[in-house]
Amino acid sequence: MNYTIKTERLTLKKPRTNDVEELFTLMSDSKLTRFLAWESHNSSETTQELVTNLISSQEQHKGYHWCIWLENKIIGLVSLIDVKRKIRSWTLDRAELSYWIDSNNQGKGFATEASKAVLDFGLTQLNLHKIIIAHALENKESESICKKLGFKQYAHEHDAFKKNNRWHDLIWYELIKDRL
Repeated sequence: MNYTIKTERLTLKKPRTNDVEELFTLMSDSKLTRFLAWESHNSSETTQELVTNLISSQEQHKGYHWCIWLENKIIGLVSLIDVKRKIRSWTLDRAELSYWIDSNNQGKGFATEASKAVLDFGLTQLNLHKIIIAHALENKESESICKKLGFKQYAHEHDAFKKNNRWHDLIWYELIKDRL
């Protein structure tokens, strides 16, 4: 299956080990990680490990990941993570959408553009039934993206995660293929 996706302004490509240095430069920015589940990277070895895990996850069909390219430069990452097809006799066919854009390119519509393309890929090429997404309550930019993408809110999870010694709520959304 070809995983390269082209949009109006972007090209989405599977992460490669050659991308580590460029990703490290972006992922070492502490402004980027305020609401993310990971801390800024202090070494390229951390980024190398991440890229290795992304590639392995894709090979095992547990996650699908794309570097977001603007012209000849990576500006972020978009993923379908935690892919679940079945649990015992239940069919789930679901995943969670995850994305980030480097701090210099935020607010330009790139996350929305890349995410739309990945949602289409997930629902058509991967035949997912449902895609979920969450954002920290305070992350109004991600809230706006969720709504632009057509997600419907289904839960408010109180004290969902602790970061920087403070508990944060998560707002959960879902997009169901048969209800688009």
